[in-house]
Amino acid sequence: MSSFKWVAVALGIAILLGHPPHVRADSVEERLERAKIAQRAGDHSRAVEEYTRAIRLGGANADLYLRRGLSYEKLGNYGEAINDYTRAAQLEPRSGIAYNNRGSVYYRQGDFDKAIGDLTKAIELNPSHALAYYNRGNAYQRKGDFDRAIADFTRAIEINPGDPDAYNNRGWALLQKNNPEDSIGDFSRALELDPKYALAYYNRGSARLKSGDAAGSIVDLSKAIELNPEYWLAYFQRGNAYFNKDQLEKAIDDYSHAVRITPDHADVYNNRGWAFFKKGNNVQAQRDISKAISLNPNLSRAYVNLGWVHKSIGECPKAITDFSRALELDGKTAAAYAYRGSCYLLTNQPDKAMSDLDQAVDLGFREPEALLQLGILKEKTGDYDAAVKLFGTLVSLKPEDPAGHLNLGVALGKSGRIADAIGEFNKTLELNPKYREALLYRALAFEFLGERDKAKSDLTAALAVPEDKEGASVREPVKASRLKDMLTAR
Repeated sequence: MSSFKWVAVALGIAILLGHPPHVRADSVEERLERAKIAQRAGDHSRAVEEYTRAIRLGGANADLYLRRGLSYEKLGNYGEAINDYTRAAQLEPRSGIAYNNRGSVYYRQGDFDKAIGDLTKAIELNPSHALAYYNRGNAYQRKGDFDRAIADFTRAIEINPGDPDAYNNRGWALLQKNNPEDSIGDFSRALELDPKYALAYYNRGSARLKSGDAAGSIVDLSKAIELNPEYWLAYFQRGNAYFNKDQLEKAIDDYSHAVRITPDHADVYNNRGWAFFKKGNNVQAQRDISKAISLNPNLSRAYVNLGWVHKSIGECPKAITDFSRALELDGKTAAAYAYRGSCYLLTNQPDKAMSDLDQAVDLGFREPEALLQLGILKEKTGDYDAAVKLFGTLVSLKPEDPAGHLNLGVALGKSGRIADAIGEFNKTLELNPKYREALLYRALAFEFLGERDKAKSDLTAALAVPEDKEGASVREPVKASRLKDMLTAR
């Protein structure tokens, strides 16, 4: 999160009490002094009246229009502010301040291209205008052009190295580019310059959480909350950090605090609902996630979470509806495809399951369960090469899981790569020497190669493994009676 500041004409002018002898009661000078006093006091409506009167009395100049434009801007009357800044630029074409300030209004209106145009003009007129670089960096950042934003914040820092906002905003841009380490350095520098900068603590806490330092994140976010006890976003993010540390009670407490401050933010309910789900409180999980959806019907991740809750309690038809809605909102949600595919499997719809799981894997989904399910489906349809690839990925993710090596070995064997298959069965048995299925499949591989003694040895060993000690497998286990028949046949 970045901070924004738009500075207009400096108002460091002494306030006069009474009227100097040479100033008429209704002169340009008197109206100007009244306007400045009102502006400094934050009474911008009165300031506009006084500046307008001064202009009508014949005091029109670039400075007056700049000042009145600032008060119009503070009042939210952006159209009049633009008119005044435009008039100031006409009266003083070399005034970078007029372009900087008009750029600020365009920024506030969301017209970032016009803002950039004016701020670029301000920089051309004054290449050492640190504030114009800073403001243009903000506009580039809002456009998602983080490289240009970083370049402008860097230039602002070179000109004015004592500005904590420039460090903070450059840090935020770096964080958006997935560079948390460098962003932490910028946030730290901002805090050196301003130790009470709550936003910089929040940002550094967010960067630390993104870099995997949940404990450090909690320290920073706690400081942000200390500086601003109503900082709901800091409570929300600290809740995320506690969730990452599996401290679910503390996470729920922070989410609940955020809800009390900001009761209408869907993400807070969604995350608290997920924390309740992880604690096993499915009723409260459904209540919170449903509340999130009611607040934001387009929050696709809430539908994914609600679908997962429904799936976990055996309500796959409802889960399929939830995942489908998530995909209507965001067709690139890999998790929704994967989980819906799992539900299709559970409801005996293998074709739909394979289609969804394929989509999930194509989108980069690498959860072991999804890879396993898709690999089994591919194997059943005879697409052994695809199964080998999927099980190979699974083994790379979980190299110490004997079931993964078993499944890869079976797929390799069915694809005709018998020697490679035996290698995987060997690895399975290294990890679990009592894995009955691995002994059986290695026996079949030896039988295929004509090595009957080795096959018989493996079948005998498999028969000696008690049925309650079989290795975990998605494949149908072979009963002892069947093993005896196979051994007798040899």
